[in-house]
Amino acid sequence: MIYLDNAATSAFKPKGVLDALAYDLAHSANSGRSGHRYALDAAMKIEDCRHFLLSALGASDGGYGIAFTKNCTEALNLGIFGFLRAGMRVVTTSYDHNSVLRPLFELEKRGKIELMVVEPDENGFISAAHMDSAMQNADFCAVSAASNVTGARIDTDALAASAAKHGVITLVDGAQAVPLVRIDMRKTPFDMLALPGHKGLHGPQGTGCLIFRNDLMLQPLVMGGTGTASDSTYQPTEPPEALEAGTLFAGGIAALHEGAKWSFAERAKNAAVVKRLAGELIEYLKGLNAEVYTKDPALGVVSFNLKDKDSSFVANALAERDFAVRGGLHCAPLAHKTLGTLSRGAVRASIGSDNTEKDIYLFAAAVKKINIIKRKNAGADQSARAGRALRKFPQGVSTA
Repeated sequence: MIYLDNAATSAFKPKGVLDALAYDLAHSANSGRSGHRYALDAAMKIEDCRHFLLSALGASDGGYGIAFTKNCTEALNLGIFGFLRAGMRVVTTSYDHNSVLRPLFELEKRGKIELMVVEPDENGFISAAHMDSAMQNADFCAVSAASNVTGARIDTDALAASAAKHGVITLVDGAQAVPLVRIDMRKTPFDMLALPGHKGLHGPQGTGCLIFRNDLMLQPLVMGGTGTASDSTYQPTEPPEALEAGTLFAGGIAALHEGAKWSFAERAKNAAVVKRLAGELIEYLKGLNAEVYTKDPALGVVSFNLKDKDSSFVANALAERDFAVRGGLHCAPLAHKTLGTLSRGAVRASIGSDNTEKDIYLFAAAVKKINIIKRKNAGADQSARAGRALRKFPQGVSTA
């Protein structure tokens, strides 16, 4: 299989990730609950990952904490429900994922908050000026650093500056951005940053985290055993224990640490590969007369449609040819409404660090074949155009 669904979850996992998971299965223990060496070892690995992520993201000055979660969705919900209070005015964007939108729209429906949704500009990007204008009368801003549909990035420097100017608390969804988008909390001091472990950090599924300012006094989503203050029937108030009730996935967090170390160390190389291959794919698709919605190839997210074809049909046809992509709405209905694709969605090919030029060429060749299904009367012009696009690739690569 040629895997181009890295925006859903990364296919490649460094060896250290696999080794950490295997070790945990052979040495299972409940961190923070017992004093034997397996339990202490698990607890130490969790703390090592905690310290590494805070350091890698410029949040190790003591003002920030980190709570581990099972995914980025849970981290975002913790940031939203853990902080928002009745009457607050909230800003988000139409490019945001349902993990941001659904909690906010639910709170709006309950009459708890006022919600403003910022639309992209005429160039398809969330402009700094539009965000600054919206934040003038806001208390809280929850926004994705990059769209999971088009890969369009937000200006994080400008966002942080606007938040500071207007006194707005910021929650940034880094799911599609980190670490390829450099976020340094010393330079862009967001109040909260939510991350999945299994995407750009190349860790396992079942891991995620929320980095937060300690003085926010977040309220927990879940209450229960923490291994601390066990004589009390009330939840501890000090983070991270207050926000991490129940048994943590120690092996997963240890594996996340390994994946994150590799991802930050290889960031520059991976960013160059992903951007170059995404740019090539966009050119191939344009040569096939596809409707391409991605304008910024930097994160490797390329969304498109073939004329007169539903995205699910194309994605399924690609799956039959052993290409992994995602069709549909990508849990981002407002983004597709903005793009005009709400009725048929889009095909999203998302490139990872281990993809190659051959992968991209073979994918484009498969799309070319699917493009002419039931379109044999579309004329020779499109076929010739597609042929010219594919002939740009070096000779000697089979499309079989």
